[in-house]
Amino acid sequence: MLSFRIVRIMGIPIELHITFILLLILVYYFWGLDGLILYIFLFLSVVIHELAHSYVAKKYGVHIEKILLLPIGGMAMMDRIPREGELKIAIAGPVVSILLGIVLILLSNFIEAPVLHIEGIDYPLLTTVGILNIILGVFNLFPAFPMDGGRILRALLASKMSYLKATRIASIIGQFLSFILLLLGILSLNVILILIALFIYYGASKEYHVLVTEDVFSKIKVKDIMTTKIVAVSPQDTVKDLMDTMFKYRYMGYPVVEKGKLVGSVSFNDITHVSEKVLVRDIMKPPVTVSEDKTLKDVIPGLETSDRVYVLDKNRRLKGIISKTDVLRILKILEFRKDS
Repeated sequence: MLSFRIVRIMGIPIELHITFILLLILVYYFWGLDGLILYIFLFLSVVIHELAHSYVAKKYGVHIEKILLLPIGGMAMMDRIPREGELKIAIAGPVVSILLGIVLILLSNFIEAPVLHIEGIDYPLLTTVGILNIILGVFNLFPAFPMDGGRILRALLASKMSYLKATRIASIIGQFLSFILLLLGILSLNVILILIALFIYYGASKEYHVLVTEDVFSKIKVKDIMTTKIVAVSPQDTVKDLMDTMFKYRYMGYPVVEKGKLVGSVSFNDITHVSEKVLVRDIMKPPVTVSEDKTLKDVIPGLETSDRVYVLDKNRRLKGIISKTDVLRILKILEFRKDS
């Protein structure tokens, strides 16, 4: 997604999506400078809300890639949601938003803040932003996935049932709520409400399907699906030798093995712009590896950055290879079983 970094807080980049910037322009066009000021303060509140999630998540060792601001809100992009900390992470945002709202409303009794004039109506800045924060906190407590309330509900349900079943219930509630919001948005011609409804529906269905996939993949052992017929090359081979090997075996990538140990990986893309006399050791890349006792779930992250993952035994010797094609083949087989 096209976004622009504006600041880094707690080591977390805060970025504006291009659509958010376009929305700011529209807000200024229709509601003037005062409308723009109110909108900016609202999204500053959203940033604080997401930082609350991120602060607690980091306590559980979660990596926060960034906080992205979109026209319909913000999202802290985390590498994972730890099951043991999901309740605390989810509830942190709404609690902070509600407390911030109460503090701002109380401060408005002691501080003479500016009054914004939008479409003929006066909005005291502190009071208005305070009320909006309380609304933000309460709205996010709705027990509908993927909103904070849905994650809170899943965490509570997961203590009584399987995590997958808890996710399914939260997902169904989220989709049901999205239909209600969509209907209200259409009846009121509220574009923002319609976008929120679509976001909730997509998030609710996607989260459940991702979890189902992870659950299935976690039951498939690496050693049961890896290719064991290994064609390796030596770091001392030249690019011409490698091309001859490719022509013979038709594979587009090969492990580089020296003295029985995996030392690198090389593919067709690595040789397209080099001389035939160049040695493999000069163009090979660090191999992406996984141990043979792992599951397919552990392989997927490696395949996001590489075309193949190499399976090693406990002595770090090469035992097999798993490619993206192998995973697609497994998916087709699982889909066939499901339909049979």
